Amino acid sequence: MTLLSFIPENEDCDFARINKMQKKMNNRIPTVCHERAEIITEVFKETEGEPIVIRRAKAFAKILTNMSIYIEKDSLIIGNQASKNFAAPIFPEYSIDWIVDELDEFEHRSGDFFNITEETKNRLRVLQPYWQGKTHKEEVLKNLPSANRLAEKQGVLHRGGISMSGDGHIIPNHEFVLKNGYGGILKIAQEQLTKENSQEQEDFYNAVIISMEGVLTYIKRFSKLASDEAAKEKDGKRKKELLNLSKMFKSFMEGGARNFHEAVECIYITHILMMIESNGHSFSFGRFDQYAYPYYEKDLKEGNISKEKALEVITHFFIMTNSLNKIRPWGHTQYSSGYPLYSNLMVGGMMPNGRDGTNTLSYLCLEAMSMSKLPEPNLSVRFCEQTPHNLIVDAAKLIRMGFGMPSMFCDEVVIPAMMTLDLDIETARDYASMGCVETAIPGKWGHRATGMTYINFGKVFELAMNNGYDPETGIQLIDLNGKSGSEIEYKSYDELWSAWKKTLKYYFNKAVVCDTVCDKSLKYHDADSFASSLVDSCIWRGKTLKNGGAMYDYVSQSNIGPSIVGDSLAAVKKIVFEDKTLTMEELKEALAKNFEGIGGAKIRQLCRKAPKFGNDIDYVDLIVADVYDSYLELLPDYKTDRAGCGPIGCGYTMSTSNITSYVPNGFDVGATPDGRLAGKPLNEGASPCLGADTEGPTAVINSISKLPNKKIAGGQLLNMRFSPGALKGNENIEKFADFIETMKEKNIFHNQFNIIDSETLRAARDNPDEYKDLMVRVAGYCALFSTLMPEAQEAIINRTELSF
Repeated sequence: MTLLSFIPENEDCDFARINKMQKKMNNRIPTVCHERAEIITEVFKETEGEPIVIRRAKAFAKILTNMSIYIEKDSLIIGNQASKNFAAPIFPEYSIDWIVDELDEFEHRSGDFFNITEETKNRLRVLQPYWQGKTHKEEVLKNLPSANRLAEKQGVLHRGGISMSGDGHIIPNHEFVLKNGYGGILKIAQEQLTKENSQEQEDFYNAVIISMEGVLTYIKRFSKLASDEAAKEKDGKRKKELLNLSKMFKSFMEGGARNFHEAVECIYITHILMMIESNGHSFSFGRFDQYAYPYYEKDLKEGNISKEKALEVITHFFIMTNSLNKIRPWGHTQYSSGYPLYSNLMVGGMMPNGRDGTNTLSYLCLEAMSMSKLPEPNLSVRFCEQTPHNLIVDAAKLIRMGFGMPSMFCDEVVIPAMMTLDLDIETARDYASMGCVETAIPGKWGHRATGMTYINFGKVFELAMNNGYDPETGIQLIDLNGKSGSEIEYKSYDELWSAWKKTLKYYFNKAVVCDTVCDKSLKYHDADSFASSLVDSCIWRGKTLKNGGAMYDYVSQSNIGPSIVGDSLAAVKKIVFEDKTLTMEELKEALAKNFEGIGGAKIRQLCRKAPKFGNDIDYVDLIVADVYDSYLELLPDYKTDRAGCGPIGCGYTMSTSNITSYVPNGFDVGATPDGRLAGKPLNEGASPCLGADTEGPTAVINSISKLPNKKIAGGQLLNMRFSPGALKGNENIEKFADFIETMKEKNIFHNQFNIIDSETLRAARDNPDEYKDLMVRVAGYCALFSTLMPEAQEAIINRTELSF
């Protein structure tokens, strides 16, 4: 069943095999591949003493020359990251100790398990001695101050991927790649090399040349493989497709894409190549419908493609993005379970000239996602006042299908937020989501709009309540009254608020230190010439992204639990300072005992009855807004390590994109004054606390509207869950589409939805084999429900089930 009425079946297309491919991807088995790890180890041994950007380029080229390649049966889009479908390559240069330590545990994880053979285990173990003392993670730990390590032990800060993997978080300039091709970019680097250059620039251009030569070898290998398979193929139609693929890959050798199919293949290959070069995630596709449309329009006018054929190509592209994988240490997997890659693809929204950019491909991407029904790419829709209502309705119909896509971004809020940075309005209008809900300018932004150090707001508040003392670890890094220990007497709400701000600033400073340590290490360990050459203005400056090659460079940390803090402050303000129902000492004693006993249970009931964010109550909503402002006011005084090196900005913004970290961060936080029990999840993104929103969806939107959303340029995440009945029938779809469109008037940056009832989720939790294809919106990404760790499943079940 299609979403769009103008899509009939066409004899030139084979939509039946899409179902076959989709089922194969749904049943794919995650494994570990040793090939990349062995090849890079070999090259690094051979290149000791050479510039790191050259060493990484040589390793990249040799990997592309020697890794296994294959063509998925029936697929119109080809290219692979590792030796098997859904196999995760290993990147020992970033970190290897956890890999060896966890080899025997990969198959036994409660979420994100990986099958691994004994041969692969042994082949990885023998690599460890070479990398000892040479990895990015070890460099970070060597330079991380002891106070930061203690803050991590307290559970306030978490380094996440920035300390043990590549940076990722890139939207390449796809227009540049499609126009020039990899051979063309190689020639640009050769031309730049003839000019007067510094040693850094010379090394960079030589590295780009080496990388592009490796890419061209990889492409030539696929061209030959497709030709060889065509020679053996008995089915006439498939033989023709394989010969077309072989010819297509030859065209990438020198020039750019000549038609729509070539453009889509080039976009996919570029994505894979970045994920072979580095194991960062959130390599994203940007505004696919804008840069791919000229190729579609040309083919359509010349009679070389139909809408149906374009849909088939896009759907194959979407399905193939699910063949890629990444393995993370278990400690970090808890923050991002479900095998996420966060490869965002965005459609719709304003063009730089201010006109709406919705086109045929915008609709076809929605249709393709309705057919693929898989977690990648992470599909998002931009909309504005000029957006056709039909696009919103089709997005609503796709959301109704119940697998969490697309997420919705409102231009009237995001564009002003982007303009709080040093962006003119034309540039700001061209934003795209990069990863979960992070926003950046495609092809012009440095690594990481967000995802730097994680700050546990819930833990910061707990420490503020206890004079900076952590009862769990006994660690006290800050005291608020000049005394050691947890005793502190707050005589007013203003005093408590002042303590919150002081504690937050202390740990924010520590988080910035962590960001800088990781950034400086990644300058060396993530010196990636291929990905850098695809982002303005690296190839003209002769610099990698980490050294300041990008046109713009802004980052944000991941802030977890602002709603928990706001609800808790509101509870203390009302119960202790206004109503005087409890003393601060009585409340703190109940929290320390996790509300145990009859007296504790009564106090918890008082706490739970206090006003809660998400119900359109100014009393608490404005306190939550204050929590956001207390962080935002810290940012102007801080710069990244790339300040003065070329990019515009090099500053901080705010983001509430925190993936599933709200679950494990809750493990480190004791009972809180809002009535939450110790160890339970914090709130996700900007959303209300689990189960706190009891007054319906309009009340949630009204609460969110009071936040400083137009200042949060790093991405503001709102997640809502509706019962399936709420969207049943055309009348309710129209009502839901109208609800989405109110985001323009209600100051809502972003919204995403699960359309599933609690009964189904509980059944899927208890009988996972019967719900293998159940996909849900986890945070800023989607995943198969069965792949999530139990705590993340429970958090999704406990979200309020809304209805109109």
